[in-house]
Amino acid sequence: MGGSIQKLTIGTYKDSNYETRILMGAFKAFINPAGFSMTYKSNFAKDQAMGSSKADLKYANSVPSDLQLDFLFDGTGVSESNALNKALSSAAQKAGQGSAFAAAAVAKQIKDFYKATGQLEGRIHKPYNVIINWGDFEFLGFLSEFTIEYKLFNNEGRPLRAIGKAKFTESISPELAAKTDKMSSPDLTHKRTVVDGDTLPLMTERIYGDSKYYLEVAKVNGIINFRQLIPGQELFFPPIAKI
Repeated sequence: MGGSIQKLTIGTYKDSNYETRILMGAFKAFINPAGFSMTYKSNFAKDQAMGSSKADLKYANSVPSDLQLDFLFDGTGVSESNALNKALSSAAQKAGQGSAFAAAAVAKQIKDFYKATGQLEGRIHKPYNVIINWGDFEFLGFLSEFTIEYKLFNNEGRPLRAIGKAKFTESISPELAAKTDKMSSPDLTHKRTVVDGDTLPLMTERIYGDSKYYLEVAKVNGIINFRQLIPGQELFFPPIAKI
């Protein structure tokens, strides 16, 4: 029997050091994206001889990667897993408003998403940095573009369904990058504390650069069910040569 569906979650942070967490689950997708795309780009300097039609490209640097995600914001109630729709539907029915919840659901979902990712936060004078987690996947950065396409409307012209096209750009401080390179060395033993949202494959990926060792890590730590990590639990990750 398969486990529960892992929802895409977005946690908010003060800056690119990701030390001051504002809220771990600032946004949770009610309907997971169908997929995502990553864009990697490098810059090269051209070294081309006079009279030549060919150029020898010299690597200059790599620019931050981009993550593209398309979110479905649904207010029709079609998705049985949409907890927000259920809650709003129940409240509307109790208030004798019939299906009035549907028009509000899309607006609230979009508002919650943008509040967590793109809205200017007065205390820090910028939008939050975010960490996006979905299963074993993790991305650190900020929302750089957000386009909303409204697809379905009720008789009053209110949106019942929308697609949010979000582009996130990688952002990691030099201090964190240096620390991560040192702490993630697979030749050392590491001790990590489980936080809400962590999975064993994800934690294993962070240490070894590959999640395939998670069953061995489970054995080392005496974990019977790797799907049920407890926040606050301490795990040991031995040198990769000993796995």
